[in-house]
Amino acid sequence: MKKQLLVTAMAVGISLCGFAQTKGTNALSFGVNSTTNKVSGNNYENKVKNNSFTLGYGYFFKDNNKIGLDLTYGLNKNTYGNDNMNNQEQKSYGGNLSYQHYFPLVKTLFAYAGGRASYTHSKNNSESTNTSPQVTNYTSDQYAVGAYGGITWFVSKRFALETSLLSADIAYSKTEQNEVSANNSFYKSEYTSFNLNSQGFINNLGFKIYILF
Repeated sequence: MKKQLLVTAMAVGISLCGFAQTKGTNALSFGVNSTTNKVSGNNYENKVKNNSFTLGYGYFFKDNNKIGLDLTYGLNKNTYGNDNMNNQEQKSYGGNLSYQHYFPLVKTLFAYAGGRASYTHSKNNSESTNTSPQVTNYTSDQYAVGAYGGITWFVSKRFALETSLLSADIAYSKTEQNEVSANNSFYKSEYTSFNLNSQGFINNLGFKIYILF
């Protein structure tokens, strides 16, 4: 009897390891990352809010191999100075194509590694209402390719949690700046940049939730 129970448990464990990564599985994903930081003093307050959201679809075209498309939206607000005289707001929109390969670790816990290509469009508005009022607007387009990896936990047959632990990207961006000062003078500039950046272990624990079917 004990032997039979052991065999049954092993079979269940093996099935749990395999059901969520088999060829033909679809995955809808939702991701949220939200932070708030507030520092205040005598007649001074600095408040920063960062929010990012992702919505994606993935398809396991063969066992433990998934391709995906993600749409992203971000909203960052920064209010600072005496009586909150300075305000900054940035909105970003974008998407990325990705490939992930999954490596089994323990039962339903997997590591993954993959690559992605992404595009992001950002708008940044900065307004100062002090003695020299000034409005500055930025628009930016960024293209990037990179590699990344992390951990996925297939909680059940229909749900999974995932986080990214490592990433490295090569990015090209073009930014346009428009500035209007108190005397209505207008200033415009454009610049481009190309850079390679990497992020270390456990740098961002924003989780993504998968619905599998």
